[in-house]
Parts: sequence; structure tokens; C-alpha cells
Amino acid sequence: MEEHPNLTTLTDLNDHYKPLSSPVSPTTAVAPYDLSDWERTTYYHGISRDPPKLIYRSDLLDNPFPKPVGSHHHLPTKSIHGVFGTPLNPVWHTVGPQICGVLKARNIRFSSIDTARFVTHGEDNKDSLGPIVIWISAPPNTAAKDAHDASQDILAILESNGVKGAVVEWCEGVVVRL
Repeated sequence: MEEHPNLTTLTDLNDHYKPLSSPVSPTTAVAPYDLSDWERTTYYHGISRDPPKLIYRSDLLDNPFPKPVGSHHHLPTKSIHGVFGTPLNPVWHTVGPQICGVLKARNIRFSSIDTARFVTHGEDNKDSLGPIVIWISAPPNTAAKDAHDASQDILAILESNGVKGAVVEWCEGVVVRL
């Protein structure tokens, strides 16, 4: 692991501060599906007036969601775009039913399965287009571990059908009869 001389390590902090409750060690394991409350509530900021809460996303470990620091931080906003012209389009008729099959086989309730690409609008008017997302809306009580486990199967289906680099994101969503 690369050393960064200007960064304080958890060990350094433990030498100077007493833990308030349970001790934290530099080797404390974090499940690959644990989200901070900050990420859960702000990840979809900007896609609607009342954006859904994030349950899980498959790129959590590879693409950390930074928590802004300071009193005048900028919270990036997102907008939704289609997946037109991507490798997913020609195989959706095959992978879509297979994804439904994964969720049904695992007894995971869901409201919808959508496809999207999110654009994140940065602080300096810089936009970045994200990867293909399989966006699954599920009841708020859906366990992140279940979403994590099912996402591994979904990613394997996508990879075997030529869709590389996709992400599976799960958000809270329920069907409401009008």
C-alpha cells in the first residue's frame, strides 16, 4: 500500500484520542455492503425533489462516495439519462428476464428494474457520465446483504452477455396505488 506522509492514520488517532464507546482497531472489518447514513440519504441528490434512499450499490468499494468536509461544501447533483447506444441495448431482452429470475429465486421483493446512466454535476460545472446502471427499486426493509449477494449474480449475467463495467444500484421504492 502506498504511503502518504500528510495523512493521519487511524492508529495515529487512536494514540491521541480515547474511544467513546467500543474500541476501533485499524483492522476493523466493514461489510462490503455497509453504507453511511450520509450516502444512503444524499447519493441520489438532484434526480427529483424527493430522491429515493440508496440501499446498496455494487461499486461501493471501488468508487467511494465522499462526504464533503467544511462548512461551505458542495453537494453534487445527479440527473438520469438513458442507456442508448450501449452494449446493454441489444441484450436487454435476454438479461432483463434473467435478472428478474435472480430476484425471484432469492425471494427478493422489488418494485421495478430499470436501466440508467447517471450524470454527476460537479462543483466547477464539470459533468461526469457514470456507467450503465441496473437500478432496482425495492421495499425499504430490503437487506443490503441480500442486495449485495443478488448483485453478484446480476453482474455475472451482464458480463457473460458482453456488458462490461456495469453497476447494480438498489434504492428504496414502493408501488403506491393511486
